[in-house]
Amino acid sequence: MNAPSGLIRTSFLTLVSVLLLTSPTLAAILEPIGLQDGQLLPKNQAEFHIGFSYADGMRNLFQSEDRDRRVMEIPTLTLNLGLAERVEAQIQYSYLHLRENGQGGKFGSGDVTLGLKVRLWQESLRLPAIALRLATKLPNADDEDDFGTDEADIFIDALFTRNYPLFTLYVNAGVAILGDPRSGNDGQDDMFRYGVGVKIPVLEDQLAALVSVEGMEGDESVNSRGAFRAGIQAELGRFTWDLGGSVGYVDKSEDWSVRTGLTTYFELPAGW
Repeated sequence: MNAPSGLIRTSFLTLVSVLLLTSPTLAAILEPIGLQDGQLLPKNQAEFHIGFSYADGMRNLFQSEDRDRRVMEIPTLTLNLGLAERVEAQIQYSYLHLRENGQGGKFGSGDVTLGLKVRLWQESLRLPAIALRLATKLPNADDEDDFGTDEADIFIDALFTRNYPLFTLYVNAGVAILGDPRSGNDGQDDMFRYGVGVKIPVLEDQLAALVSVEGMEGDESVNSRGAFRAGIQAELGRFTWDLGGSVGYVDKSEDWSVRTGLTTYFELPAGW
């Protein structure tokens, strides 16, 4: 005797939902690639990342001439905080070592970036996790020493995350409003930002491979960027170690880069 069609339909939908949502649904820091997760940290949970990187041929924004700019982040510090069920706060700071043609190496402050990530939709059978990220880069880095632009920038990005049985797909798309530091220019450069990547768990979820394509395009080609990024994450108890690199495919992007870092997770005090 045939099973009732309603039972078959229910069983099928249950199976599909399990297959689509077997990966962890908690937010993940995606170092060593540069994408953002569309999922958020749970309330009162936090993650802290310390990273080190070297980029060869990394031009500053609004910099047309090639100064053979080599930048080390020693370190980059990132703190993400689960403030509420739908809100995550982000703080990032870097300290830099810079070397350019005709100049000796010098140390200086990078920028502070403050961000807020808001959940718009929890991942479901039909839709991916969707979040909106609003961030601003404060003008901390000195433009005279070429550590940055000494201008405030604003970033608005839509973040999408979809878990599949064998991998997780990440898509970021948004705009960057870049303050123009050039003399006689009081305006801004509006750029379209994009990124697509996957995270593939291996070795019983103790090791993961990450690959992405990231960049931004706009009216001023001097600020166009694009790079292929790849790396690994390894679970080490309460820590996650990452190692990776990138190769630029747009003229003014880095020629290549390497980066590594360590992430730890902890609970925030109740009622903090």
